[in-house]
Amino acid sequence: MNKRYAVMAVVLITVVGLVSPALGNKVEPGIIPGGEFGLVYQCGFSDANSVVLDGLLTDLAWRFAPWHFVDHKTGTGPAPNDDDASIAFAAAADAEWLYVAIKVTDDKIQSGEDLGNDVWKDDSVEIYIDPNNGKTQEYEKKDGDWDAQITIGADNIGGNIEAPLLGGTGDGAGTGTQAAVVETKIGWDVEAAVPLKSPGKWDIKPADGMRIGFNIHFNDDDDGGERDHKLIWSANDLDDRSWQNPSRFAELEFVDAFLSVGPVGKLATIWGKLKK
Repeated sequence: MNKRYAVMAVVLITVVGLVSPALGNKVEPGIIPGGEFGLVYQCGFSDANSVVLDGLLTDLAWRFAPWHFVDHKTGTGPAPNDDDASIAFAAAADAEWLYVAIKVTDDKIQSGEDLGNDVWKDDSVEIYIDPNNGKTQEYEKKDGDWDAQITIGADNIGGNIEAPLLGGTGDGAGTGTQAAVVETKIGWDVEAAVPLKSPGKWDIKPADGMRIGFNIHFNDDDDGGERDHKLIWSANDLDDRSWQNPSRFAELEFVDAFLSVGPVGKLATIWGKLKK
């Protein structure tokens, strides 16, 4: 590792973990730069990466992953301010899972009124996957090229991690996704694990520079009625059509990087491919 990146690693060890609520759209670099807001998220992958699915977002992987912040104005249904509705998200991968962490700032948590594919009317987040990055106008539904919208509602707070309540287009509930959801002082956090191999749907094999279609949405319900605000990360999705049109997705790029470090109690050493 050259001196430039050695210094960066030491700084990140002490600073990156202090992720704050969204204050304007931005990319907070991790061990890797992080991509371009609304277009590409750079996701570190390594067989040795480790995430404990508990919703607490305390894993070292999240301290070293890039974070993208989405403010209250970005989407088809803007909120009054960031305290009302905003999100920050990060992703990491190991040999079996694509992990997605979403920190939701939400001043009024609404859940339990709508279930399954209608959970978008309540507080919920959506993870979009296009495994072959086909950018088709309609959802592909064939083995290996199965596009999916995976909807995770606030009704999962404190619920079953291995069998969460899921909804979404393209059989999002049938992808094998697991999720831990916890309430926080400013809203709620989601820690999801999307299988890289989902039988009958896809078999994603990460390689350095490989890209899949990807997007993140946040539905915010303030009063227990219909959805009040809709935030969207992808810059391609100006009309909220990702739920039926994968060409509106942005992209996730896999980058060969070891995001979990150790040993405990000692200065961490960073392994991985560090890109400019």
